Amino acid sequence: MSVSWRFDGDDRLSGVGADWDDFALANGGGGCVPPPIGRTLAEFISGPDLCVVWRAILGLSRREPGRALSLTYRCDSPDERRIMTATVTCQDRAEVSIVSAIGQRQPRPAVPLLDPTVPDHTGEMIRMCGWCARVKVDGWVDVEEGCRRLDLLELESGPLPRITHGICDSCRAAVTGGLDLVGGKSLAAGLRSA
Repeated sequence: MSVSWRFDGDDRLSGVGADWDDFALANGGGGCVPPPIGRTLAEFISGPDLCVVWRAILGLSRREPGRALSLTYRCDSPDERRIMTATVTCQDRAEVSIVSAIGQRQPRPAVPLLDPTVPDHTGEMIRMCGWCARVKVDGWVDVEEGCRRLDLLELESGPLPRITHGICDSCRAAVTGGLDLVGGKSLAAGLRSA
């Protein structure tokens, strides 16, 4: 299954693909059904540093219309690691299309922190990288290790913190290496032509 969405020249959601609702509902994104057409990119992304990176990617795509950019990232569900590939292309009138598809799935024991149906949450936040799904717990560590360190692997361990997204230092360097975040023409090292 793939999911797609489009942003207009003002970085507002202008459309989604046919599988949007199914993917959102299967991944705890009921708040995105129906799709929030007209909302800005900044309303979709919880971390300002991650928003800067996505704006730079959209800008690069607009500067080089017709060229497909490919991004690999993790988008885990509670019981599996998922490696996704997003293809970013500029369409007519500066509209940018993003199509994401699951490339690999790796089953694992369920991680309650990633389960959107778990009702109890504390007021605390845990920062997760929007690219590699590592969490910031005494440095950036894999989500399972972070949950182990914080004793969050069992539902009985009590209320869970809420997740906020950002981008870790190594992913920021990989994705933005060589990309001028202000608007230059250089290519990001972490992007490759599709």
